[in-house]
Amino acid sequence: MPCGRSWRHSPRRQSNELSGDPRTGRRNPRLKKVAKLSGSTRIEGIGNNAFRLHDYKTQEGVAEYCAKAMLDFAFVPQPRKLSDFGLVAMDMDSTLITIECIDEIADIQGIKPQVAAITASAMRGEIEYHESLRRRLALLEGLDETALERVYEERLRLSPGAERMLGRLRSLGIKTLLVSSGFTFFTSA
Repeated sequence: MPCGRSWRHSPRRQSNELSGDPRTGRRNPRLKKVAKLSGSTRIEGIGNNAFRLHDYKTQEGVAEYCAKAMLDFAFVPQPRKLSDFGLVAMDMDSTLITIECIDEIADIQGIKPQVAAITASAMRGEIEYHESLRRRLALLEGLDETALERVYEERLRLSPGAERMLGRLRSLGIKTLLVSSGFTFFTSA
């Protein structure tokens, strides 16, 4: 629910003074005082003894007042909504899809352990990415394109929720950027 900048309050102890309409905080002079101090435009009840003060203007004096009044409080930044974004960028392997393509290609060629060991070493930061890619590609030299087709047909699957997420992004007009270190065969399919 869009609510702008908000402040949350919960009492340290129960008090008749804090009771009142939980939806608005009416008849709660301490809460009204905090709203006035912060320049809030609206009080919203979010629980039995929890309130959100909308669109506060300042935090000045609130901590001191709440300490004296024995009120717990927190300033919460404005919530972000998916529609606030125009671009979502993500990695392809083991993020958008469930596999590491290069490891699966190597598996079809019978050399997955060697290629996977280089991949793991790069992910741990033991070797630079470009060096790891060179080493892995050297092991796959002479690869027939049918190995790529087999990986695509037999092993490549979208991660759970990926199709739904992409559909939602598309419906909001949010562009997607797919980052991959190679194999345009898979990114353009």
